[in-house]
Amino acid sequence: MDTTTLILTIAILSIWFSLNCGLVVVYLLMNGDSSGAKFRFRKRSAPSPVSPANTVTTDDTPVLVDEDAGAWGLFVMFDDPTMASNERLSIVISAAGAVYESSSKSFTVAGDSPRNPIYIANAYPPGTLPSFNQDNGHFPVKGVTVKMLKKSSNATPNKLQLVRLVNLAKELSRIGGKVVDAAKQPVTASGFQAVIDGKAKV
Repeated sequence: MDTTTLILTIAILSIWFSLNCGLVVVYLLMNGDSSGAKFRFRKRSAPSPVSPANTVTTDDTPVLVDEDAGAWGLFVMFDDPTMASNERLSIVISAAGAVYESSSKSFTVAGDSPRNPIYIANAYPPGTLPSFNQDNGHFPVKGVTVKMLKKSSNATPNKLQLVRLVNLAKELSRIGGKVVDAAKQPVTASGFQAVIDGKAKV
């Protein structure tokens, strides 16, 4: 190989090498800018952490029924009321030891505090229930109220009766329904505890 051919070959290889290096550098620069752009975009779009002040807390404290008259209590609303559910209702009421009051057409459960009994009445007007002795009524009961009357504004309920009230509401809901408060909000486990502790809204 003569000198001219060698020089030409070296020049061609140098140009080829320089071109490849240049392409690699351009590729790296473009890739680096793209990554930087993506990083900056992610940094800008990253959601800011929620501060405790902005966190919404749910108040599970139930609102009790018959606020104007003054009472502690809950609603039990049946999902699919039928005459068969009336039969189950009569069984639960009987098992609770409830006594039918013909004057108000409701039931009274004396429990551990006869002076502060639990009342079971129809949740819908006119608020009457059948006696369940001779028949189970002519229409399905859609819901009931389980409550204790407040004798005065300063009166406090018997805690054992509150426990019994909550347990009775839960037992009635097993017929096929749910326990709700006066605002028609479902009562949670913590809500039941609030009723027992006398901390429900009245």
